[in-house]
Amino acid sequence: MPTVILLDAAGVFFGAAVGCAMKKHISGSLNESMNLALSVISAAIGVQLIGKAVHMSAAVLALLIGGTIGHILGIDRRLANISKLLPATGGSDTAQTLLVAFSLYCISTTGVIGALTLGFSQDATVLTTKAIMDCVASIFFAGSSGFILSVISVPLALILMVFYWLSGILMPLLTLEMIGDFYACGGLIQLLNAMRIAKIKNPPVADFMPALVLVFFISMFWTRYM
Repeated sequence: MPTVILLDAAGVFFGAAVGCAMKKHISGSLNESMNLALSVISAAIGVQLIGKAVHMSAAVLALLIGGTIGHILGIDRRLANISKLLPATGGSDTAQTLLVAFSLYCISTTGVIGALTLGFSQDATVLTTKAIMDCVASIFFAGSSGFILSVISVPLALILMVFYWLSGILMPLLTLEMIGDFYACGGLIQLLNAMRIAKIKNPPVADFMPALVLVFFISMFWTRYM
């Protein structure tokens, strides 16, 4: 298992422990400030990834088509039903906090892009940044959900490993253009995620996940025929 994936999972566990210990010292204003900081970091990752585009038009088209498909399938709405499977210790607020944390850690575009990037180019920058963000976020999430938040570290490690292994299968089938456009499409979704973290808007980020698959085919078409 790549070290950075273990680092991310350990960061969630450690952050949850620190959050429980410092619960009384975490104010609402500090929580809000950290959310804004995390949103800026998320946006910065998005801008960096967009800069790797080869055919920006292909990335944009994939985002629009993928978002439409995701909306029709109701991916984001269906993922919200995960809250019914989560422990409700502490009431509905705890379940909601765990749902948000699970979405942020385990099914975020940062994780998908980071794990695939690690496999494609052995570049751990995105996953390392995600590990730092997850650790900090865990401190504040644990303040309202308790140490049960730490159990998310297990599915987090498993999901990241699946995408890391998947990259090894995909790599021989991809061109540099396809990978570059994949990064750009992921960067656009990352900007939507930044808006969600900052609570500027609440876009259904998961609905755009199909775009990360479509972009490979659209980029291939763009390279050959456009």
